[in-house]
Amino acid sequence: MKSLKNMRLALIQPRIIIDPDPEKNVDKAVSYIETASKENANLVLFPEGYPGPILRRPKFFYDATHKINAAAKKYKICVCWSRMEYCKDGYFRLVVYVIDHNGTQLIRYPRTHPATIPIEETEVWVAPGDKGPPIFRINGVLTSIAVCSELWIPEYVRVAAIGGAELILSPSGGKFTSLKDNWEIIARARAIENLCYVALTNNIWGNEVGSAMISGPEKIEAASGTEEIVLSSIDLERVRWLRSRDDSIKEPKSFKSIPGLLRARRPDLFKEITRSQENLFDYYKEKI
Repeated sequence: MKSLKNMRLALIQPRIIIDPDPEKNVDKAVSYIETASKENANLVLFPEGYPGPILRRPKFFYDATHKINAAAKKYKICVCWSRMEYCKDGYFRLVVYVIDHNGTQLIRYPRTHPATIPIEETEVWVAPGDKGPPIFRINGVLTSIAVCSELWIPEYVRVAAIGGAELILSPSGGKFTSLKDNWEIIARARAIENLCYVALTNNIWGNEVGSAMISGPEKIEAASGTEEIVLSSIDLERVRWLRSRDDSIKEPKSFKSIPGLLRARRPDLFKEITRSQENLFDYYKEKI
């Protein structure tokens, strides 16, 4: 499939429903998909755990699969959604699904780096996925996923970019609170250093201000702390141009971020990044 030159994104930043009927999130999600389609979006990105369930041990499990897939097919639009899932091995995982405009599942991605929160605070161990960042095509565009705090791990996004990803989807759970400003800086940094687009969105809890943002390699394309739907088109040809060029001291410059960064690497000097360390976080230490 020929890759798109431009893609129109719809970031959904909902006020999530937890009680008394969280399944209402599913019908709300379908209405968001319909609205995004009317706005000529190619892709809808929902936050982490939306339309859910989002809780680590849901009071009851509801399956949004059929309604989301049917809506994607009906409105001819790609959808990225996720939920907390009780997997076949008996453990909970946060699982992201990407559905194409025909209602067909493109990928199933169990979050590789669950939040490093002590089990005393959560009471439920969430198992990690065991694969690196997924790289797949949406309308021909190489895309990857970094869920919530995975965006703070620069090597993870860099691996996706080296694999060709031009768009990083970052569905996040929300409750950034005092981390909000730096979270948005991280999103911008990942886009700039990898010469790609980063689409970040989150659930709204209580009276907090959200961080929905589409960051490009040279500027913020769109952002809102309150809007439920954030829309913007991204220029993928610009990403390809920046990645194919080298830096220059000539003025005026034709770029606002240093081009060619992915080709400027010296991997032979970076072996330390892959070396194991004694104090690395153990994602299995709380396994019960």
